[in-house]
Order: sequence, then C-alpha cells, then structure tokens
Amino acid sequence: MPSRYAQFKEKLPISLLSDETLLAFRVLLDEPLDIVDFAQDIADLAQYPERLKDSYRKEWEAYVIKALAFEIRQHDDLSPAEFIDLMMEKVEDVQQNNDTYHNLLRQVHHAKGILQSENTIVFPTPLRQQLTAFLLPITTIPTPKK
Repeated sequence: MPSRYAQFKEKLPISLLSDETLLAFRVLLDEPLDIVDFAQDIADLAQYPERLKDSYRKEWEAYVIKALAFEIRQHDDLSPAEFIDLMMEKVEDVQQNNDTYHNLLRQVHHAKGILQSENTIVFPTPLRQQLTAFLLPITTIPTPKK
C-alpha cells in the first residue's frame, strides 16, 4: 500500500493550478529557514526566465504537496471541507494582502512575458552552451548506411 504522502500526491491535481495560485501557495507555505532561497530563485528569473517552466514550477509543486501533507496532519481535527475552506482563506489572503507575494508575482509575470515574447530569444545557459559546443562536432560524423 502506498504511503499517505504518495496517495496524497497522486490524488492532488496540482498541475492544474495557475502559476499565480501555485506561487500563492508557495509563499504561504514557505519556511524561512528552508534550504531553498525562494526569493533568490525568483530574482534569478530576470536572468534565467526559462527556469520558470524548466524547473521552478516542478520544484514549487513538490514543495507545496509536501507542505500541504504536513498541514493536513496539523489540522486533523478539521473535516475535509473545513480544511479546504481554511486553505482557501489563507491563499486568498496572500493574494490580496501579502506584499512579498505581489513583488514575487511581478517578477514571475516579467519572466513569463520574456518567455512568451515573439521578439525575444532566451540564450542557453552556460552549461547548455558548453555541452552544445562539446557535442556539436559529432554531427559532422556521417552515419553508417544500413
């Protein structure tokens, strides 16, 4: 039998959340002494906007699922409907009243604007540039005929 967390992760359709709502959950559930510097990650989007879709979204989803599993354990006295109401109130409060959320959201929207712009090219990361330069010569080797 899968763990409760695995069941929770399987049933929670977190991929359906908009970036804005997922960000609100991430801000709400952020632990200040966490290993990840969430604010720095968002600030890095100015230079690396592709991280929003390439890695950050998945990281936020995993973080929120884990944190919500913890929240459910903390509020096991609430019915599912009461827990949902509580989380809705908290997320709405973040979206309406949290200055940190609004600052981070501006930065996320800026990164999304860069990614969606037709006249902007996102340069590859240094690692990708290095790997491309390393692997490009093999494209000149003729493939054997069958």
